[in-house]
Amino acid sequence: MRLSRNKKGVSEWMSWVLLVAFTVVLSAFMYNFMVDYTESSTRDMKKVVYNTDECRMVSLNIDSVCFSSQVLNITLENKNYIRIDGIDFRFYNGRFPLHTNQTAIALNPNRVKLVSIDTGVSAVTMVEIIPHVSKENMDIICSDKKVAADVATC
Repeated sequence: MRLSRNKKGVSEWMSWVLLVAFTVVLSAFMYNFMVDYTESSTRDMKKVVYNTDECRMVSLNIDSVCFSSQVLNITLENKNYIRIDGIDFRFYNGRFPLHTNQTAIALNPNRVKLVSIDTGVSAVTMVEIIPHVSKENMDIICSDKKVAADVATC
């Protein structure tokens, strides 16, 4: 007795296996994509919410600014009840920005601090200061709370 093989039945079986394998691989790819997309969207939404909530409580004031031999002396005052964890300084010569200096200067609530920065330039006419606040390991830049002042000679 001889067994005959039906090659047509094997090819139909193989096509179903390949179709199911392709579907599983495509599903795994889509799952990973959606998980990454959801996590990044959640992070972005948290930043927006924290930016509005935390930055609403930030109040930074420039008491005085003077420039002498490439050193800029700034007296800053934190006028609210939230700690400022970092500050961006933007230096201008006329209308033209010179450079930005990001610092980890912390300013506790209701405190005044004198900051001296070596700018490396010969003239600064204006300075903008943008406060940063940290919450849940995120650096929140409060760009709507930036302050600016003209620079005097010391």
